[in-house]
Amino acid sequence: MDNIAKRLKKLRKQSGLKQKEIAEKLNITAGGYSNYERNFSLPSCEKLVLLANIYHTTLQYIITGEQDTQYYDEKNFCPFPQRLCELREKRNMTQQQVADCLGIRKATYQGYEYDKYEPKLDKLLQLTDLFDVTLDELLGRNRT
Repeated sequence: MDNIAKRLKKLRKQSGLKQKEIAEKLNITAGGYSNYERNFSLPSCEKLVLLANIYHTTLQYIITGEQDTQYYDEKNFCPFPQRLCELREKRNMTQQQVADCLGIRKATYQGYEYDKYEPKLDKLLQLTDLFDVTLDELLGRNRT
């Protein structure tokens, strides 16, 4: 998570924006955003997507540091729970099968699809591998 904090700070400085300005765009307090850059907390999936849009970069870069040469349409967005369900159904998998692959209870996985829970970063990365998609595609950003 430390590297995520460093990348967020680097991206903000490159954009020439202040923490307060980014916080306003995310509809959080400046202290809340500062916590991301100081490695005290990790942005939610929704906030990560917004940050990628603000910084005109990919989620893949923010989270892993890997450059992705794809471009994503900032306006063409699918909510994560809906996208997760679509990916699972495309693979003809049941919720139980996905939960088993992730090593979690079915109820926990269902919470992801029903927007009751948000997966932690390690589970997001497992889902990208399972569905063979980028973090951007998993979290609902569509390629242009």
